[in-house]
Amino acid sequence: MITKLKSSALFAPLTALVLWGFWAFLPKLAMQHSMEPHSVIFYEALGGLFVTIPLMFFIKGKLVRDKKGIGIVCCGSSLSIVGILCYYTALKIGPVATVSTITAMYPLVGMALARIFLKEKMNRLQFVAAGMAMVAIYLLAG
Repeated sequence: MITKLKSSALFAPLTALVLWGFWAFLPKLAMQHSMEPHSVIFYEALGGLFVTIPLMFFIKGKLVRDKKGIGIVCCGSSLSIVGILCYYTALKIGPVATVSTITAMYPLVGMALARIFLKEKMNRLQFVAAGMAMVAIYLLAG
């Protein structure tokens, strides 16, 4: 089932879209100044503290402490960091337009995992869209 967002609910995802667009582009600029991917990811993590520390004050340190959830998030974070390192390595040698577009197809993996493990349903249009995205990856990689 395709859910439609109300216009008020569009602010967060559209903001994320713009911010992630900058996130996808800025490392290429950093690497044009002799930085290597591992250095970029280190300073990116350091920059994350400028958001995380104020956030901790805002929420007054109230974190949910669920062992299973923490384990899942830590695993996801580790995979994310390795993925970002791969992305930065690709940016070092390839154009931003191609690299960011191909890697932006990552929801296909999430869709497949949700279908397999969570038994989430997809309609015919969503299957067609996923197939078109895979064709786009093939065409962009060529």
